[in-house]
Amino acid sequence: MKMPQKSFAIISLIVFVFAGFSFAQEAFRNAIDSQDIATAKKMVKNNEIEEIYCGKLNANDAVAVFEKIFKSMPDESFAQCPTQFAYGYGAKTCANAKMLNACNEVVSYLLMEGTSGNANALETLDKVVKAALKTKPFAKPVKEQVDTTIWVACPKKGKDKEFCKLQCETQADSLNDEAHKQSCASKPEHFIDTTITVTKPSPLYEKIRTGLTDGFWKSPMTMAGTFSKLIQSNAKALSIADTAVPNLAYVKRWAEVHKADSTALPGGELFRFCTPWQPQVDSILTLLELETRCPVFETFRDPRDGKTYKVKEISGVRWFVQNLDYAIDESSMCYDGYDENCAVYGRLYTQEAAKTACPEGSHLSTDADWKLLEDLAGGASEAALKLRSNGGDDYAFTAMFAGYANKNHISTIMGEGAYFWTEKQDGDSRGTARSMFSTDKEVSSISVDKGFFLSVRCVVNNEK
Repeated sequence: MKMPQKSFAIISLIVFVFAGFSFAQEAFRNAIDSQDIATAKKMVKNNEIEEIYCGKLNANDAVAVFEKIFKSMPDESFAQCPTQFAYGYGAKTCANAKMLNACNEVVSYLLMEGTSGNANALETLDKVVKAALKTKPFAKPVKEQVDTTIWVACPKKGKDKEFCKLQCETQADSLNDEAHKQSCASKPEHFIDTTITVTKPSPLYEKIRTGLTDGFWKSPMTMAGTFSKLIQSNAKALSIADTAVPNLAYVKRWAEVHKADSTALPGGELFRFCTPWQPQVDSILTLLELETRCPVFETFRDPRDGKTYKVKEISGVRWFVQNLDYAIDESSMCYDGYDENCAVYGRLYTQEAAKTACPEGSHLSTDADWKLLEDLAGGASEAALKLRSNGGDDYAFTAMFAGYANKNHISTIMGEGAYFWTEKQDGDSRGTARSMFSTDKEVSSISVDKGFFLSVRCVVNNEK
């Protein structure tokens, strides 16, 4: 069957148009991936793109390319470029009363990043929260319809009154409500299903209030001071009670309660207070005549690059309580290739690199080192509760959830999983590592491909 010439022409045009769009989008992606900002901006200006694509642009460059699109399509922009949008356009978003949904997403994202240990996220969050709290419509409470059951007065006369009195007694019995049962004769009421309207605080304000408080308690210890400052500077606007603000006054009340109850100061909580306020916390404990003091750390300087690490003696073993961050070409990397991730979480190493990565005078933590630590912390099935940075952290070990990368350098689960190499082999191509997760209590011994990139904890050599 021969196709009509007109139909063939239309189909050819459609194919040509789609091919053109496909070619343009490929050219746009190439411009973004090669950091050709001028070309990318020109293509956006000329409406030559069919999707938002940020690749690995930094936040400022992404805003330079997409600012008009970010402004006109904030929800779609955040969905496609969450990092660049939050860091580069978050404050402007939360200053615009028409962008409440996008502001909510930005706040959630930065709180998540900050709670996982990203200092840059908290710096940006500070600006975003200030902008949001100045945008008056965001403070407006919301009204919701809620299904509930309530007591209502019975009819005053007739058969309905008598039936209602019986209901009153029956329902009061079923609810063990003795007070209502006693009033059934004189002021009978019955229990009915109904819908009421309730007023709730601004969801955005509640998200910020809860997120900042949770962040103080659940983030790595090094982030606690910054979260405290954010809470203190915004407490009034967010209606946070003075007694709920984590500061030195809070520490004093906390210590007084434990002294009055003759209970030990929880190690993890103490360490969280000590990290930003150690001298003042020790002074409070001295004044209250408590024997406990803040954890004492040694420092270990790596002569190769001058970086220093905190060291804590835990049951006779002197652990680095920070992940190693010494660069080894090709066999170590930063998560996602970003240097700022190394500054927070340390580097990730293949097992062969891990075996020689620790500075002279220390060694890669061994399988035996880990077993001793796990036993001290209650056994492998419970140990993470006392070792992870967002848990009790009773021994100031501060396990950081740096994630890992596979052989292709693809990084994953930062903020959720912590993986540490040991020296132990598991056949020719695999090695033994330890893992723990931010929401679990177990420290697991696992077999991992030796070419994967994991974190390293060093142990100071015993003096002979």
